[in-house]
Parts: sequence; C-alpha cells; structure tokens
Amino acid sequence: MQRILEHILKPSIIKRLSNIERFQGQWEGFYTQKKPVLIDKLTQTIVVTSAGASTRIEGAILTDAQVQDLVAKGCKISKLSSRSEREVAGYIKCLEYVYKNYDHLHLSEHTIRTLHQIMTSELLNEQLPKKQRGIYKDIPNHVIEKNMVTGEETVWFETTPPGPQTETAMYQLLKDFKMLYENQEIPVIILIGVFIVSFLAVHPFRDGNGRLSRILTNWLLLHAGYHWCQFASHEKIIEDNKEKYYLSLRQTQISFFIEKPDYNPWLDYFLSILEIQADIVKQELKKQEPISEFNKNELTVYNIIHTNGLCGISFIEENVNMTRSGLKTLLNRLVSRGFIQKKGNGKGVKYAIMNPIH
Repeated sequence: MQRILEHILKPSIIKRLSNIERFQGQWEGFYTQKKPVLIDKLTQTIVVTSAGASTRIEGAILTDAQVQDLVAKGCKISKLSSRSEREVAGYIKCLEYVYKNYDHLHLSEHTIRTLHQIMTSELLNEQLPKKQRGIYKDIPNHVIEKNMVTGEETVWFETTPPGPQTETAMYQLLKDFKMLYENQEIPVIILIGVFIVSFLAVHPFRDGNGRLSRILTNWLLLHAGYHWCQFASHEKIIEDNKEKYYLSLRQTQISFFIEKPDYNPWLDYFLSILEIQADIVKQELKKQEPISEFNKNELTVYNIIHTNGLCGISFIEENVNMTRSGLKTLLNRLVSRGFIQKKGNGKGVKYAIMNPIH
C-alpha cells in the first residue's frame, strides 16, 4: 500500500476528489447549522437499500421490497429462511452496528474480524462454518462471480493464498494504512480507496469479502468525517454500475503483480461512485432548503404552483408581475434547485412541486 506515495493520479481523479471535498465543505456547513429533516429520515431507508444492493452484487436475489418486508418483521430468521434472507439480515445488523459505533471503532484486525462475524452471524453452518466467521480463510477463494440463475461462474481475480501469506498481507495492509493516515501525505479518500482495493486483493475471509469491503467503506468514510455518505447508498450505486466495478477492480489488482501497481482504474471508479453519492445527497439538501431563502418573485411563483397543482407558464404569467423571459429564467432556477419539476415538453410543458415545503 505504501507504493501509493509514488503513484501519479490521473487528472480525472484529482478533479473528482476536488468535487467531493467541495461538497464535504458544503455539507459540514449545512449539517452543523440547519440539521435537516433528512438526517433522521434517510437512515431508515438507506439501510434497506444498501443491504439489498450489496448482497445482490454477490448474487443474492431479494428485491428492496422483500428486504423491507424482512426488516418490518424485525429481520427474524427461521429454519426455512433462504441464504439471501440470511445474508441481508446479517448485512443490516452489521451496517447498523457501524452507523452506531463508527466513532468508537479503531481500524485493526480485531475490528475487521468482529465486523465479519456480525455480518455472517445469520448463515447456517453448512453455508459458512462458525469457525470461519471472523477467522481468516483456510482454503483458496479466488474472486468468482456466480450467476444464481444459470450457475455460470466467472473468475475475476486470483487472491492471496490462505494461511501465513494472508495473515502477513493483512498485518502489512493495516500497518501501511495507519502510517499513511497519520502522516497525512495522501488525501484520506484516496487512502480509503487504496485500502479497499488492497483488501479485496487479499480476500482474507472464506466468504463475504465483497460485502465486508462495502461495510468497511461506509465505516472508514464515516470515521474520517464524511457523514453524508450514510444518506445515499454507496452499495446501490455500485450495483447500478456493477460491470465497471468488477472491471476496475481487475485492472488495478492485476497490476499488483508488476513493479509499479496502477491504482488509477479503481480510484477513478471509486471516486466516481462517491461523486454520484454526494450528488444524490446534494439534491436531497436542496429539497430541504428553507423557504426563507426564496426571493419575493420565487416565493410568489412557488405558491402559485403549490396552490394550483400542474401549471403552464401562461397561467403563471397571468398571476405574477413579470415578463415571460424573466419568468422562464425564474422557473429554470427553481427546477435546478430542486423545488419544482417539468412535466411534458415544448409548448405543453407544465410545472409541479417537487417537494412541498411546510
């Protein structure tokens, strides 16, 4: 992992990093000053979305609706529960543990083993032996994607051999991360990205490494102060971009076998996911923007649409003292800020409230 010190990042990665850090500054101001309602509301839905997406990436088959139903039942597992249900229940338990304790946990082999044990706690013994939960692998476990419908398997990457080699690799990975983190020479988001791709190259546990890597991503980001990451599902965005996920992992991990590893493919992907995540949260923040930040004309137009429902520009123009050109500019501004939305196209376009303000 220390080789990142000599690595030259692509301009696109530096740009993505700048965008994320810019939003981080905006978030800190918003969160500490305004305490938006979404802070309380989104956590409940994100856990469901993240658990469903993260397990589906690895081949589980539960939809978000089925995950929600499982949560509504208290994630109770019975003898008849499927493996997918067991994986989801374990993931939810582990993610909620991270959300609750991220500030008090320290990056260590003990913590990683504990998280793996929690995440796999609902599996049957034949699915993963109890002696292998929270314990490093005792058999080879190359990265294989399995189609749960056809049974077809694709080998994506050959991982670190079990036994002393895995133990040494994990010890060195954590040692390097701590050293680089304390030296503050590398941006923490870059360090987290490098840690995750290196962790997945080792694949230290017999099963659940992909799911655990996403738990670790959430935890490390939260611990580093990127609190907004828990209000948009990192896992769901990866699920929606799964092919690029595996491709970027493979491109970077294959380079580990040469003298100078190329972290760029993975970091470009990893930061693109965080950019999307930040943009989702940004849109939610816009919906929470207080009504006092409207100017007089914006407030008038907003109230017209709010009162009358779908409104065409001609109707709005009849009820406000503005030129059509000025009104179009104002409407576009309210659309871009997430207060209203366009319905239809061309001359038939109408406007509706995006998120009613109370």
